[in-house]
Amino acid sequence: MATTTTVPTPARRETAERPARTVSPRVDIYETEKSYVLLADMPGVAPDGLDVQAERETLVVRGRVQRPEGTPDYQEFEVADYHRVFMLTQDLDTSGIAALLRDGVLRVEIPKSPDVLPRKIPVRTE
Repeated sequence: MATTTTVPTPARRETAERPARTVSPRVDIYETEKSYVLLADMPGVAPDGLDVQAERETLVVRGRVQRPEGTPDYQEFEVADYHRVFMLTQDLDTSGIAALLRDGVLRVEIPKSPDVLPRKIPVRTE
């Protein structure tokens, strides 16, 4: 039985600069007692290439990846920008949204509205 070895063919690059492809970042969303936390994988996005906006009932996340200089001799990874839209409900406090980008992961914390948070009722004794 003969063994066949395949060698990947290098990606060809056109000389004209193509516009970057846009993809939806993968996300995890979880709920805490006081907020919702969204974690989005956005490798290659620098802080100045990130845009997070709360617009009416939507949260829009955009990330531009900085393109490497020069043409690689061999390429398997295609650089892509990120874009994702999330619906926001009335039970969220959009004025308190905070975002942090660290090691290619965007963390967005969306606080719950004070109206929907559980309230501890003080009990008096006599």
